[in-house]
Amino acid sequence: MVTFQKIKDRINQSKWTKLYIMIACLQGITIIALQAAIAYYNTAQVNRGLESDAIQSYDLDDFEQEAITNAIERLRRIKWENIAFIGFQFWFVGMSFDATVYQNAAEVIALAVMNLACAIFGALEVIDGKRWLKTLTDIKVKHAIPIITTPIQIAYYVEIALSICVGLYAILFVYLSFAVVREFGWVIYKKIGADLEIQRMYRTLQLFVLALKIDIFIEFLVSVFYLIQFALKSGFSSWTTYVFVVITILMLPMLYFGRASVASESPFKVIIFVIFQLCIVFQLVLIAIEATSGKDYWYTWICFVILGMIIAVATAILAILCMINFGKGLKPYIQRGAEKKEILEQIQKQPTGQWIIDED
Repeated sequence: MVTFQKIKDRINQSKWTKLYIMIACLQGITIIALQAAIAYYNTAQVNRGLESDAIQSYDLDDFEQEAITNAIERLRRIKWENIAFIGFQFWFVGMSFDATVYQNAAEVIALAVMNLACAIFGALEVIDGKRWLKTLTDIKVKHAIPIITTPIQIAYYVEIALSICVGLYAILFVYLSFAVVREFGWVIYKKIGADLEIQRMYRTLQLFVLALKIDIFIEFLVSVFYLIQFALKSGFSSWTTYVFVVITILMLPMLYFGRASVASESPFKVIIFVIFQLCIVFQLVLIAIEATSGKDYWYTWICFVILGMIIAVATAILAILCMINFGKGLKPYIQRGAEKKEILEQIQKQPTGQWIIDED
């Protein structure tokens, strides 16, 4: 069971674990502050000469009118990207603590990879910001219209700072992750001994649990933000909105249900979980279709949706692989709470004695 003392001991286990947590927290604070600033200035830009009434008074051709309209739409929705990245940082810091406390090497590696992906997204923000700044500036100069572009200029400079910070943190995190993984490498052997078959099944379980944790951000938050930004605004005029709402509400309970299904080695429950993951894939396909239906694609959101599809399919496959391992001796090692305590007492009575995997 996780206690405050256990968390403290695991974090202070070595200089690498302490540095790992410290850098994760510093990254979270830095990126959240920068993303909040970008969201503020981009939102402020919409209210500086880009109001609907003001646009209609400008002598713009159809192409320029469309460009301004697209810029307004982009600036209004980019705050949801900023909020999503802020949510990612909260999730990232929590997962860093989780990986350290549970000494999960696979989780550490996954976080390092996702941090590198976040650095790429940061670079895309700079490119996107430069595009809209140029669009507004060109129209402003050509027609001498009173568009104040100071907010979007500041946002662009903050995006550059963000990209640099995320890149530096990503590189540093790769180095620290390598050191921490080396330290955690012996943990599985310590817990379950030299049985290679049990080790293989346990690694599969670890990957499945890791996929569930990633799903919390990729699947759930993407669905929530999409509901807020698109589905609920359009009202309940389409059947897809009802699908989005139902699946989103069930998502977190079903992720917990999936973990419990594997722990109890119930094939029937696992099949239900896999079917639900396929429903999530269906939902993400619908989101992708709507996100690409306009002339101006929302590329960042499309990347999130594609990543969500990949993770959902991977989660379903890992659940099936765990189900194949049912009845092969792993169950006693993955229980929690009272069940874990009871099994531990039984095994301690055995002359050979074995370790129980500590997942609490």
